[in-house]
Amino acid sequence: LERCGIDPKLLSTVLESVVTRDQMTVTWDDVTGLEDAKQALFEAVILPLQRPDLFTGLRAPTRGILLFGPPGTGKTFLAKACACTGGAT
Repeated sequence: LERCGIDPKLLSTVLESVVTRDQMTVTWDDVTGLEDAKQALFEAVILPLQRPDLFTGLRAPTRGILLFGPPGTGKTFLAKACACTGGAT
C-alpha cells in the first residue's frame, strides 16, 4: 500500500469508520425467499472460502455472479449476507 502512496494507518482508520464488523450482522436466515440465489452465492463464494483445497484446477470457483433485478428485490441484502458469512468485512 505504501508503494501506491496510501498510508496504511489512514486507510485502516477510514475503513473502520465506514463499516465496522459489529454493524455487519446480516445472515442467510435474514434473507427470505431467494433460495436459488442464496444457494448459488453459497456455492460460489462461501464454500471456496471455507475449503480452498477443494476448489483448484478444473473445480476452480466461478469468477463472479451477476445479481440483477428491479430495485427492492434483495440484491444488496444478499451481498451483505454473503459478505458477513464469508467474513469479508
